[in-house]
Amino acid sequence: MILRTASTDQELVEACLDGHEVAWGELIRKYQRLIYSAARVLCPEPADSADVFQQVCLELYQRLPQLRDAQSLPKWLITVTRRKSVDVVRRWSRTTELADDEFHSDPEVEALQRHHELERALDQLPDRSRQLIVYLYFSEEPLSYAEIAERLGIPVSSIGPTRARGLQKLRKLMESR
Repeated sequence: MILRTASTDQELVEACLDGHEVAWGELIRKYQRLIYSAARVLCPEPADSADVFQQVCLELYQRLPQLRDAQSLPKWLITVTRRKSVDVVRRWSRTTELADDEFHSDPEVEALQRHHELERALDQLPDRSRQLIVYLYFSEEPLSYAEIAERLGIPVSSIGPTRARGLQKLRKLMESR
C-alpha cells in the first residue's frame, strides 16, 4: 500500500494494523499537533507535554486493533491526552485533589478539538478554495485581494465567488462532523 498525505484515518489505521511503519509515522504526524496542544492545556512544561505525547502514542499503538470507528480517533486522542495530562498534574501536586470530570468540559480543549476538525475539513477542500480561505482568514499578515489573486493565478474578480463556494463547502463539511 502506497500512502499519500491525503490518506483517510481509516486507511491509515488499516495500514498500521497491517504493519506498515510509514502509515504509523503518517498517523502520528497527522495528530501530533492535536495531542501536544491538548496536553499543553494542563501541562505547560514542554517536558511534561512530551511525556504525555509519548504515553498517548503508546496507548494508541496498544489499542489500535480495538478502534472501532476511525472517525472517532481525534476525540479518543483528546480524551486519552486529557487523562494522561491529569495523571501528570496529579504527580506534581499530591496535596491537591483533582477529579477527572473537572477537565471534561474544558473550553480550551473543546476549542482545540474544533480547530482540529476545521483543519481536517480544510484539507478536504479543493486546493484553490483551501488556499484562498487560508490567505483570507489564517495568514499571519493580511494580504490584499490583488496579492491573493497573484499568488493563486486568478483574476481579482473571482476571489469573492471562489470564497463563497469554499466557505459553503467548508460549512457543510463542518456540519457533517
